[in-house]
Amino acid sequence: MGINCICCHEKIQLKEEVVLDLANSLYHANCYSEFSENLLEWKDFGGMEDILNKYNYLKL
Repeated sequence: MGINCICCHEKIQLKEEVVLDLANSLYHANCYSEFSENLLEWKDFGGMEDILNKYNYLKL
């Protein structure tokens, strides 16, 4: 399974820092900070694996 950044469309690795916005879209943290003035407000941020676990995206 691969999840891509909404901004740059590159794959997000489990150990990367990410931002989850109010529409549940995922961004690399640096992509979000670069374009944040044109994006939805963030809902959460942290390591990709932590975000996936927190919001039950990794449940089988």
